[in-house]
Amino acid sequence: MNKLKRFGIFSFLQRETHALDRKLLVLTVTSGIANAMNLAVINAAVDALKTGGPSWRLFVSFGLSIALFVYSLRYILYESTRITEAAICSVRLRLADKIRRSDLLTLESIGEADIHSRISRDTAAISQAARPLFAAAQGAIMIVCIVAYMAFVSPVAMLLCVILIAAGAGKYFKDRAAYDQGLQDASKQEDELFESLDGLLKGFKELRINKLKSDDVFEEFQSTATRVRDVRGRVMILFSNNIIFIEMFFVLLLGAVAFVLPVIATSFVGTATKIVAAILFFFGPLTNVVVMIPLLSQVNVTVENLRRLEAMLDGALAKSNGQEASPLVDMSSFHAIRFEGVSFTYRDPEGNATFQAGPIDGEVRRGEILFLVGGNGSGKTTFLKLFTALYWPAEGAIRVDDVAIGPANIQSYRNLFSAIFSDFHLFDKLHGLSDAAPERVNALLELMEISDKTAFRNGRFTNTHLSTGQRKRLALIVSYLEDKPVYVFDEVAADQDPHFRRYFYETMLPELKKTGKTVVVVSHDDRYFHVGDRVLEMDYGKLIDLPQRR
Repeated sequence: MNKLKRFGIFSFLQRETHALDRKLLVLTVTSGIANAMNLAVINAAVDALKTGGPSWRLFVSFGLSIALFVYSLRYILYESTRITEAAICSVRLRLADKIRRSDLLTLESIGEADIHSRISRDTAAISQAARPLFAAAQGAIMIVCIVAYMAFVSPVAMLLCVILIAAGAGKYFKDRAAYDQGLQDASKQEDELFESLDGLLKGFKELRINKLKSDDVFEEFQSTATRVRDVRGRVMILFSNNIIFIEMFFVLLLGAVAFVLPVIATSFVGTATKIVAAILFFFGPLTNVVVMIPLLSQVNVTVENLRRLEAMLDGALAKSNGQEASPLVDMSSFHAIRFEGVSFTYRDPEGNATFQAGPIDGEVRRGEILFLVGGNGSGKTTFLKLFTALYWPAEGAIRVDDVAIGPANIQSYRNLFSAIFSDFHLFDKLHGLSDAAPERVNALLELMEISDKTAFRNGRFTNTHLSTGQRKRLALIVSYLEDKPVYVFDEVAADQDPHFRRYFYETMLPELKKTGKTVVVVSHDDRYFHVGDRVLEMDYGKLIDLPQRR
């Protein structure tokens, strides 16, 4: 079993489930032996026809070997299914847990397409391949047993078959390095194809109204798809050549038995039928084993992809030293959140600085309504990510009153916020709000004037496929129900009609302020700035406190 675990997929299954036990190994071997026994008993029964027919002992032996074969093969396939699905579930849960505990910058650097590919495509590939691989392992045992049987029947025939099989295996493994490299290249190209397809879907509206952009994106997708075709085509040609060789090898092997063995071993004639039956019996499993070798290589590539993703997540989590598991501390009674020389630098893959936000000094006081303004690329989004601790400062410190925020209390700090970012995601379920009364939720839907578009039933919103403005209103409802001390609204009033925009600024924000909430609003509606206590401006990564106009 230890040797079996050296293969990537079997090592993966054992690591995730610790279920590749001795019984599974024994029954894999037993299944192969039992199938070989079937051949021996059948050949013995055929021989017995010359002397009056097979005895009842042969009949019983055949029944026992069949029963043993069926039981052991059934156990292997059932257990491999259970182990595989348990392993996939385990790795999906662990990766999802590490993703939710990771930092935003790490996820942005990995990319959504890569994460989707690993957790969906690669785990699905493992699920599809594991059971055939276990069956192939059983077939390999059967081949060894049949070769041993052939040695008992005719050592010369066995030697000839082993020589030919070794020659065939040598040719196959000669091409394996190129095959494995091709699979790795194809996996990388498919990741790029998935990312290109993701852009095609997410950017559909922009592409549909701009033919030049649409043609350019499609040309990129076409180019990537063509590369995938070419790489996989080359790999599959190698594979096809080997399949052709296997089929030719089968005929050559039977031809050697018919034409060569009678010449080099005159005593072979009496055992020819048994040897031919043995070849016919093991050739199907032999073909299956050979076919499974490239599949094993491909699955090992996917296992390595999962390992690399997890290593990247582990690297990010290691920076927190596990301190995010510290007990949560209630910071809701804070007086001020202070930035002291906070800065953050974006870097390209080579490590070169591309944009710096900061150093930022300032504070957000409890119960304030702050408006944040600034042009595109000025650093507003970066400031919000620093403010909510989604980005960790490269320099400087964030303090809640006199308490410095660090790995040990960062989650307590993040729990202060309810945020609606410009690229917010809208869940159809009120996660974390299981005690929300449906009557209250539906009353808020009516207040936000979207009760005719969606409703809250059975713990879910009946419809989230709404217009941009309506989705933002629904997000406001969820944010309001979260009842956090600090609210961050990034252009929430944009895409709203004048009536609701006025309601948002002149009714909702003052009501939040009355209840002691702190609100930071990214907005360019300067006609409503009088509602706020201060206006802050981001300009080339610097935060400026603008004079208030009344």
